[in-house]
Amino acid sequence: MRIEDRILFNEIKQGNRKVFEALFYEYYPGLVRFAENFVFDSAVCEDLVQTLFLYFWEHAQGMDIQRSLKSYFYQSVRNRCLNYLRDLQVEDKHKLLFVEASLDCDDPDFTKDVDLSREVEEAIESLSEQMRELFLLKYRDGKRTKEIAEQKGISENTVKTHLLRAKEKLRRKLSDNTSLIFFL
Repeated sequence: MRIEDRILFNEIKQGNRKVFEALFYEYYPGLVRFAENFVFDSAVCEDLVQTLFLYFWEHAQGMDIQRSLKSYFYQSVRNRCLNYLRDLQVEDKHKLLFVEASLDCDDPDFTKDVDLSREVEEAIESLSEQMRELFLLKYRDGKRTKEIAEQKGISENTVKTHLLRAKEKLRRKLSDNTSLIFFL
């Protein structure tokens, strides 16, 4: 670690708010732009960087940074972005699994939330005819991509593209549903 960084870091460990603020204002804009290379949502990027600085301020006493502060900040932002994307992917997968389960489930307790069931059905109905048909073949009927392609006389890549677009549309349509998030 450079001597300048060591001095700044020691000041932060001692609770020097002015040094912390100076570091924040120096690095914040660049870190947000860097985060936007991973996560294409500026509000999320700002939150990730602010959370990093909050963590840095609150945990500086127990930290042992060996590299430069700049390197530490950029590596930390990168890791936070990748974790966010991983978590988002898991959340999307759970939402899709819920949709799949609601299509297959005959259990009245599982589907008794009429509003939720209706919202899932409306989301599926909002898909284009071909997208909806391929989605239902895949996730309701459990067919493999190759089987669907052969049945419909289209390429496997076309099936995959339609399924990816369908999942994205459903994710966007169902993302604000608090009941769905509760079930997940």
